[in-house]
Amino acid sequence: MFSNNNTRVEDGASLIGEGLNIEGDLNCKGSIEIAGIMNGSISARSLKVLETGSIIGGIKAGKFEVFGFIEGEIYADNIVIGKTATIKGDVFFRETLKIDEGADVDGYIKRESEGKQTTPTKSTQKTSKEKKEKQLEIEDPAKKAVNQS
Repeated sequence: MFSNNNTRVEDGASLIGEGLNIEGDLNCKGSIEIAGIMNGSISARSLKVLETGSIIGGIKAGKFEVFGFIEGEIYADNIVIGKTATIKGDVFFRETLKIDEGADVDGYIKRESEGKQTTPTKSTQKTSKEKKEKQLEIEDPAKKAVNQS
């Protein structure tokens, strides 16, 4: 952008065009729109992957919108997954998550919250122990369903 006196005004927005292929990590304090191919991790305040865009690598963003292809872990405060999106990897969000009908997500989706207790309490330890015992029962070879043919 230029103002009337021909000086450049930074708005912090960057575009990776449809014909552009980038190898390596990218760190941006502003916003990025991706229509091309990115092989590497991205960190940005705001990230939008268009339908023709593709990222193979981890993502950290404040706001993240995806309509293209992602392979890797996603960490963001607010996430929008459009109907044309394909994600192969785990999705971690803090505030909001919106998934449109038709989106393809192959991975875990988990809300991360700040300030929660991370050390297990006695009741949590007991529950974990019970779950482990139950898992051992399930893993008994005599109880496994296996295709014998």
